[in-house]
Amino acid sequence: MDPTEDTERETALFEAAQQLASVGGWAYDVRSETLYVTAEVDRIYGREPEETVTLATIIERFHPSDQPAVRAALDTAINDGEAFEREWRLQPPDREQRWVRVYGEPQQENGTVVRIRGAIEDITPEKRHKERLNSLFETNRDLLEGETAEAVAEVAVEAAQEVLGLSISGIHLYDEAADALVPTAVTDAAVELFGEPPTFERDEAIAWQVFETGESQIYDDVRTADNVYDADTAVRSEYSLPLGDHGVFFAGSPDSGAFDDRTVSLARILAANVESALEQLDRQQQLRQQNDRLEEFASIVSHDLRNPLSVAKAGIEVARHERNASSTGSDGGSGDDGDADNGSDTLDRVERAHDRMETLIDDLLTLAQTGQDLDTSAVETLSLSSAVDHAWQAVETDAADHTLVDDGSVAADPSRLQQLLENLFRNSVEHNEDTVSVRVGTLPEGFYVEDDGPGIAPSNRETVFEAGHSTRDDGTGLGLRIVRTVADAHGWDVTLTESDDGGARFEFTGVES
Repeated sequence: MDPTEDTERETALFEAAQQLASVGGWAYDVRSETLYVTAEVDRIYGREPEETVTLATIIERFHPSDQPAVRAALDTAINDGEAFEREWRLQPPDREQRWVRVYGEPQQENGTVVRIRGAIEDITPEKRHKERLNSLFETNRDLLEGETAEAVAEVAVEAAQEVLGLSISGIHLYDEAADALVPTAVTDAAVELFGEPPTFERDEAIAWQVFETGESQIYDDVRTADNVYDADTAVRSEYSLPLGDHGVFFAGSPDSGAFDDRTVSLARILAANVESALEQLDRQQQLRQQNDRLEEFASIVSHDLRNPLSVAKAGIEVARHERNASSTGSDGGSGDDGDADNGSDTLDRVERAHDRMETLIDDLLTLAQTGQDLDTSAVETLSLSSAVDHAWQAVETDAADHTLVDDGSVAADPSRLQQLLENLFRNSVEHNEDTVSVRVGTLPEGFYVEDDGPGIAPSNRETVFEAGHSTRDDGTGLGLRIVRTVADAHGWDVTLTESDDGGARFEFTGVES
């Protein structure tokens, strides 16, 4: 091959590569051990024009820990003809470390590698972007651990400065009482530039517009904005982002056009993470308030029901004592055994009812404290027939009747399953003026409870499960809500449909047997 022609081709290759931003071309002639590089390679490596470039001197510019990998990739390319693409660190003299991506493609003649052609690309901005992105993920954990909105804002502003390099930044949170955006956390550089940050009133400045519209605003020169807060501000570039209903995050710079695309995208991620952390705080506050209300309710229930229960139990003992005394008489004779037996049965029923009420109180207290959580240690394998019998006996069924169509086994908390069945039976009896028949049977993955009453209109089949929904003036509207709560606690699906007789049919599926 004509050396002149070969040189011209090399030059064309280099010039084509030179057209790509931050990408330089290189070629290594194995036979002459000569290295050719473009000017862009010189810029990336930090080589002075008078320096002699060789493969060895180029390798020495890499980080000491990466140099063995560079040599190994070149040796493999020369000896085995394998192409490579690697990312290594460069340490140019008197310059900060840079990351490069190096490509090499061996070329052979008669089965022997005679040259390697390739390119080198400066990927430092890409690497820094990834590092900042990873730092933001770590910051997100700190945001979510913040116990107050002020703590979250402080973490966010620190991250904006340390991770994103936004030395002038801050967060204003909405104060409902003042109906204003109040400064909550700002960087020291922002305080030095502005003094004490202002509070933005309604319809005042860019901050309020961003908060109200939920749309971010970015300016290469904020002085051109119609609603700039201070027309003489030292800030040129400004980027404001909404934090949902919570407030606004802003960043500024004294330089025009200071925010590149990567900084903008990272600032959006940071703002989204701050908004999520503030929303979590709101949810936690709501849960605390809800728990406080539940504990108060549970205490009231415990006090108002346990006291009369204790009185009733004491009354039962007195009644039994008086009955026993009257039945034996002063002469040791006996009274009417039938009346005694009937009285005994009545008192026993009252005692069972009281025992059941006490159990329900305990369950209600547990429900108030744990919500829909289920104590798995309380789950037992029960026969459906036994659960139905116990529940039916606990309900005032009047002239209603029930039928167990077929029996099966159910894995459930016995007390809560009985609570579910009692509410279904009570719902059938109380919502039917005529005598109603209730049927219980098994499904392939569960069981059903149905009746032959008037049924429930399709439009009401979801609302009946809502707390407070009742079609009776004296109803609490909690019966079917409790049914769904118990089903959800067990992981069951409950469907309300129509029975063959036109009544209500409740199907429970996903039930373990």
